[in-house]
Amino acid sequence: MMDRNAFYILSLGCAKNTVDSESMAQLLHEAGYIRTENPEQAEALIVNTCGFIGPARDESLQALRELATDKRAGQQLIATGCLSQRFGARLIQDVPGIDGILGTRRWMDIVQLARRLRRRKNARPIYHLPESRTVGGDEHGAPRVAMQGGSAYLKIADGCRRPCAFCAIPLIKGAHVSRLPESIIADTRRLQAMGVNELVLISQDTTDYGNDLGMKNGLAQLLAKLVVAVPDIPWIRIMYAYPGYVSDELIETMARHAQILPYLDMPLQHGHRETLRRMKRPANLDWVRGAIRKMRAAMPALAIRSTFIVGYPGETEAEFQTLLDFVGALKFDRVGAFAFSFEPGTASEPLGDPIPQPVKAERLRRLMELQERISLQKNQEFVGQTHDVLIEGIGDDLSVGRSYRDAPEIDGVVIVESELAVGEIAPVRITGALAHDLTGIRL
Repeated sequence: MMDRNAFYILSLGCAKNTVDSESMAQLLHEAGYIRTENPEQAEALIVNTCGFIGPARDESLQALRELATDKRAGQQLIATGCLSQRFGARLIQDVPGIDGILGTRRWMDIVQLARRLRRRKNARPIYHLPESRTVGGDEHGAPRVAMQGGSAYLKIADGCRRPCAFCAIPLIKGAHVSRLPESIIADTRRLQAMGVNELVLISQDTTDYGNDLGMKNGLAQLLAKLVVAVPDIPWIRIMYAYPGYVSDELIETMARHAQILPYLDMPLQHGHRETLRRMKRPANLDWVRGAIRKMRAAMPALAIRSTFIVGYPGETEAEFQTLLDFVGALKFDRVGAFAFSFEPGTASEPLGDPIPQPVKAERLRRLMELQERISLQKNQEFVGQTHDVLIEGIGDDLSVGRSYRDAPEIDGVVIVESELAVGEIAPVRITGALAHDLTGIRL
């Protein structure tokens, strides 16, 4: 039976979307709505969509269509997030049955939209897509966080000013906008009081933090403030660093504070200079090699994650081989890889999508097979060592958690041979290594 005060929210895509979803949920809760995991019980059906690449768009469209098909009288289907921001009215054509459209830049107006839909006099959809260059949420008192076990994602900025030719994020999110340091610190103090053990800093480009506020080395400055403000949060993790902007000050700040994990996610996208130039990405690979040497010297335990695209327009077999050689030489701890997705409206649109899908798939397979060998070799080096593990789940006399080398959802796990408390950080002796995961026993 439907409850007029209930809402259902489905969050798709990246951790940044998860933060927006949880922030919307909090605003709805404060307005008197009750969250339900059963869409049949909810008046407001919300899908926070992802529109970054083709497969993500397809997943979002499928979810919207399923809810639209099953929607009953009195229920309101609201599409929020990247897909709605980018395609707006076209989304209504693709999915008849959507009642409201809310973009990425005004997610904080979810209560306003839900109430407008409840009061509307006809069946016409309501579009709420005002342009607003803001990171959003602070003026509503909504923390920009999403909890997951003992971890919390914290969004420190939104939008992006980088010129990457393949990426639609600037079209969707707009220019980079940083949150004020005092607002971020207020959120982290609330998280510390709740007993959070890991703080994951996210934005489209964390290394651009503070640039629009007139700060130099803004991320390093923010980190220095955070370790003082929240000394009881033992892990602070940095995601989405942009090549060329990992400064000496940032490296020194990470190395100086034990709270800041020796982990860096730095998407590089390719290992061939000409491919990177076509991508409109930083192409100084000598800087990359030098920066990684510098980081590893400052933090010998450093785990580096990177992301690469295969099959970008014009990528020759020789260019792809250079990427393989690059990955083989630098030996990243973790690698994510994707086949190029043609995105209309981006700077790469004139290049088309000339590389056949089977070629892309074959190159993706070869790259990931190489990385699996590297990952296994690195994991084997940890056997016999003891590492702190943040426990995220239990069952059948086992626990599953993550070490400092593993970001939530995207990296490996540590399987522990006993049931421990979810959210605790436990010392674990590593007893076995797989390509992506480790096994161990609690000490």
